[in-house]
Amino acid sequence: MESTVATVKNSLLALPPGLHRRRFAARGVGFDAWIWRGGDGPVLLVNGATHGDEYEGPTLLRAWAETWRPKNLRGTVVTVPVLNEAAFFAGQRCHPADGGNLARAFPGSARGGVTARLAHLFDTHLLAQATHYVDLHSAGAAYELLPWTGYITHPAPATDRTQRAMAACFAEFWCWAGPFLPGRTLSAAHARGIPAIYVECRGAGGVAPADLENLDLGLRRVLHRLGLLAGPGPGRPLAAQRFRLTRDADEAHLQIHHPAPADGLFTPTVEVGDRIRRGQAVGQVAELGSAAVHRVGAERGGRVVMLRRQRSVRRGDALCTLAPV
Repeated sequence: MESTVATVKNSLLALPPGLHRRRFAARGVGFDAWIWRGGDGPVLLVNGATHGDEYEGPTLLRAWAETWRPKNLRGTVVTVPVLNEAAFFAGQRCHPADGGNLARAFPGSARGGVTARLAHLFDTHLLAQATHYVDLHSAGAAYELLPWTGYITHPAPATDRTQRAMAACFAEFWCWAGPFLPGRTLSAAHARGIPAIYVECRGAGGVAPADLENLDLGLRRVLHRLGLLAGPGPGRPLAAQRFRLTRDADEAHLQIHHPAPADGLFTPTVEVGDRIRRGQAVGQVAELGSAAVHRVGAERGGRVVMLRRQRSVRRGDALCTLAPV
């Protein structure tokens, strides 16, 4: 195993068989990648910590770097345990230098700020070489969610079928597919015609053991589904997955639902997984400098799939997301 610094694009397919560690860096931004090279075949790219406070992806992928030694690998697997290193070490969602949200910065720019440069580096050095892509997310430190997987629907039927099959490998999670939204890692993959999915784990500032187990199982199933490893795949047979296809791009845009009406203290009155009706209270925001208390009613009926756990809120912070599942 070897470690180098890459300041220009390296061809993954030029690496000899085996496990390699590479650091990709340019103009003050960078990330470490672990690369398993086998024979000819697909190139699967997986990363964690696009947001710095999402710990499930880094936990699993770092463990893979230590222990996973596949036999007869038919292709290449690339993992980036922590994509957004500065945000990760700051313990926050966005990059501390410019406040940029990496999941809204793609495809980025080589001449932009640090977040734009990081997006550009990942897009041009790794995503451009992938045939399939998985982005591991979670609710982070401030939120909790009902774990799901999802993807951007693609006009090419073959690409869309592959994405659906990849998502179905995470059968323990429900699936939420929807139209294009700009700036995401999946947006950049979509533009390149690369089948891509994302996975959202529970978050709430930690790593739930069940989420970690299901994430590991789902990724291993993906390897078999794409033909990187032979055989039907690990674990129990795939269960029927709860599936939601929406044509409303805002439905799965988590940051816009139930915005806090004022700065203050948020107290939720629902739990993740609850089914609620339109208009039912999801919580209240009490202002700190006055006696004002604002009731927050449900915008629609559905299931609570994301809920803010951090009690301090600023006006406009998303408090809750509902989905008709």
